[in-house]
Amino acid sequence: MVQLNANPFLVILERVLHYQNDNIVKNGADLMRNDYNRDMHYVGEFEVEGDIISGEIIYNKGNGVILLNLNREVDTIVSAIGKKNYIIGKLNYGQTVTLFHTRCIRNHTQNFRLQNLQFIPEYMILGKESVENKQFNKLVCIIENGMHWSGLTSIDTHDYRSIKLTPHEDNPSYQWYGATIRFSSYLKNGLLKIPKDEVSEIVERLQIEIETEDKHEIEYFLKIRDKILAMISFAIKDNINIEEQYFNCYDDFYKNHEMIRYYKYGIITKEPYRDLFNTHHFQYNFFREQIPSEDISEKLEKLVPVFNLYMSLIKYNDMPTEMIFLNIVQAIETFHSRFFYNDKKKNYVKSVQERFGSKNNFDSIKKLLLNDTQMDENCNYIILVSRLNDLFIGKYDGLFYEFYGDDPLYAQTIADTRHYYTHYGKSKESKALKGDDLVDAIYILRWLLEYNVCLVLGIDIRQRIQSYLQTYFDQKKLDEKK
Repeated sequence: MVQLNANPFLVILERVLHYQNDNIVKNGADLMRNDYNRDMHYVGEFEVEGDIISGEIIYNKGNGVILLNLNREVDTIVSAIGKKNYIIGKLNYGQTVTLFHTRCIRNHTQNFRLQNLQFIPEYMILGKESVENKQFNKLVCIIENGMHWSGLTSIDTHDYRSIKLTPHEDNPSYQWYGATIRFSSYLKNGLLKIPKDEVSEIVERLQIEIETEDKHEIEYFLKIRDKILAMISFAIKDNINIEEQYFNCYDDFYKNHEMIRYYKYGIITKEPYRDLFNTHHFQYNFFREQIPSEDISEKLEKLVPVFNLYMSLIKYNDMPTEMIFLNIVQAIETFHSRFFYNDKKKNYVKSVQERFGSKNNFDSIKKLLLNDTQMDENCNYIILVSRLNDLFIGKYDGLFYEFYGDDPLYAQTIADTRHYYTHYGKSKESKALKGDDLVDAIYILRWLLEYNVCLVLGIDIRQRIQSYLQTYFDQKKLDEKK
């Protein structure tokens, strides 16, 4: 247990040991924590097609913009410059920067003398050397808005008279995608700063480590990172912002007082800073401790496009309601096609008959799941109405009964609405949901998707969904009495 009044000598020693290494990424990673809407300028020299050109990198975290702006004198007009896998530069304060997957957006020569080149990279990595061919063992991400989901706080506030720091000895880890995924608490303790500021703060964030024994390409780690962040965003129904991220290579280290320190290679990507909705914790879809211990890599792989479509509910503040509706319907259709019946009509029909063929009300169920359109010999796929009713009926436990039992045409109404807002055909206009009814449909489809996605992950949120639905119907009754 670490007290807040830690030994100042140990603090100074730790700062000395980390200075050289942290200096490699401080000008990159720290930008991701502050001045989100401020343009930051990195001046240096950059190599483009064998020529060394002076210029600057302009980075704005708020907008997610990385721009390489170069100027040089030329004797003749230079021909077009296309995409570059990477551009290497040396910044004036000593760091080496490698910009990846750059696209030239401007090549202008003024008065046949002064050429201006502008490139937009996907991401850039700052470190002690270029990393165009380098492989790594670990990616560390420090994110905003994930602490409560993780349940890993290191701040002990049980005794109001004494706040204590209690680092976890054994941080939870998972084996996904052939890597070890580890979650832990990251503390930025302003109380230990020397000299101490008049106003100090402690900032706690969730740290995610993606670690492998063998070295891997940069893209390998970034793809895993994106899937994990998509899962957490879905879980908390909110945006995730990366405050700092860096790579380690276990062959690239230095020793200080017999302690091994791995060099950090800070990475800056184009993800913009997104507003947080501060979703109430009781509204989360699930928490970290609810994730099964087994490998869920295959499930996460299938769920990524579903998560991305679902997050349009949250990620874009100004998205029209019609587009949100279309995205949530597409998310449900994508989810169903990836997880049920191998997306084969014959498998679907067989499953319906096996599950419900012996039930007394099979004729009613058949109208919902195997209607005339679905069973038409020219239809060789599972239609949207069937997919929706299949999920509404689910385990046949009545959770969503009002949307297939009380209103057998609800799924058809959703399909007609999707058709109208996709094609704006007059034939479907009168059947399409609009206004508050469209908003209600988005909530219902959202709960349907959340419930089923969690089931696939081995997490049962039936009680929470039941509570949402009960509140919804109670509100509808009150509105009808007005």
